[in-house]
Amino acid sequence: MKKQILNLIATLGLMVLLSSATAFAQTLNMDMSWGINQQIRLQQQGDAAARNAAMAYYNYMLRLRQMGYTGPSLPTGVTTQSLQNSIQALQNSMNAYHQSSMANANRTYNAVNSWDYRAIRGCTLAVDVTGNQRWVCP
Repeated sequence: MKKQILNLIATLGLMVLLSSATAFAQTLNMDMSWGINQQIRLQQQGDAAARNAAMAYYNYMLRLRQMGYTGPSLPTGVTTQSLQNSIQALQNSMNAYHQSSMANANRTYNAVNSWDYRAIRGCTLAVDVTGNQRWVCP
């Protein structure tokens, strides 16, 4: 009886040990809250910088008015053209990003297809009479 109890305890201990070892092999959920928090922090920094620039301009114009300046407000450097230029630059960068993503997807597709056609199906790549490349399979 004593031997059976020791055997049972050893088996239970081994089960606990093995079940906890498999738990370590499991992947955990990916916590991306740091990325969201970073975006929120960066947005707050940008908002604060814009507020500070606007307040600096406002205070400068206020000081000029207090010293007797009666002319029009001084230009801020932000014009319709400068805003359009920044929007166009953003659009150009997004277009370049999309083009590079599409080129990468095409390279991956072609590499997989090439291996499939050559290694598995035994095909060869040939050029037809119009100059287009075509797969020729047996």
